[in-house]
Amino acid sequence: MQEYSKFRSMPINEAAVALAESGKIGALNLLFKRHPYSLSPFVLKVLASIPETVPIQMYGQLLPGRSFPSGVAVRQDDWVECKKMVNFINTSVKNHDIQIQVKTEPLVKHFLGLLWPSIDELSKWYMDRARAMDDFSGQLDNCLSLLEFALRKGISELQQFHQDVLYLHQVIYSDDNDSETGFNMSLVMWGELPDYEKFKFMLKGVKEENVIERLHNRAIPFMREKFHRVSLIGEVAHSTNQNLEESFLVRWLKEIALQNKLDMCLVVIEEGCRNFQSNVYFETEVEAVDCALQCIYLCTVTDRWSIMSAILSKLPQMHGELGFMFILIS
Repeated sequence: MQEYSKFRSMPINEAAVALAESGKIGALNLLFKRHPYSLSPFVLKVLASIPETVPIQMYGQLLPGRSFPSGVAVRQDDWVECKKMVNFINTSVKNHDIQIQVKTEPLVKHFLGLLWPSIDELSKWYMDRARAMDDFSGQLDNCLSLLEFALRKGISELQQFHQDVLYLHQVIYSDDNDSETGFNMSLVMWGELPDYEKFKFMLKGVKEENVIERLHNRAIPFMREKFHRVSLIGEVAHSTNQNLEESFLVRWLKEIALQNKLDMCLVVIEEGCRNFQSNVYFETEVEAVDCALQCIYLCTVTDRWSIMSAILSKLPQMHGELGFMFILIS
């Protein structure tokens, strides 16, 4: 009885936070259904109080969408629950605790109306919640589930953020069975990395025998998606004749060439030059040729002539500088 009296006299939003903190999702669900107008201004704060380790599936129905939820169970107004009564309470009842007790849900509906977070507020809340879940629990699966629920509820503004979290999930939970690639990184740290550094992490510890698989499954889709967005932004901003900066793949190949890993370069360039009609490695044949030549120039060892020759033999055309180099190496 004492517990009930305490609950009844407590502001409804504080009661909801208490239920959320203790993980009582069933009771919280009932409170949201019966008191939607009282709780709508506090919905984000209440849901953020649920422990980060609680599976999203347990309270997915409570997560906010673009608009006020349907299916609320507010009873019909009594004859006394009208706007005149709201005005009377506001002007005559000065004690805040008494106001809380006498304001029924229909009265709150008349007093406050419908309040719901904006799309910007919802998007920010979902991103902050995902980062907090990862920071406090390290359960990236839970973060992905949260964002998937948000997308299903119409928060399409989170599509890019969800994709970024998915890339991190693929990197951390790699099925390559290669202990050298295993690493731990928070969602916040991942978000702060430049796109090219993310691309390199996707290829961390890669070898000649698995580089093509890793490129196809992770790195190339990531690169194509990022450069597609840059291209669209550039077209909208201003149309110029200048080329975009070199791709992540070209940049990475030049870096490993500097480390004298021409064997890796050969595997990638051969695959990239296999079929330019459906090529996802290089934008043009010119880019492929230029990349191959730069890789050869950057190699500092003197016992890689056969590999250099093999690289040149995989390129689509043999003329000009390329033909001269092929003759020189052969």
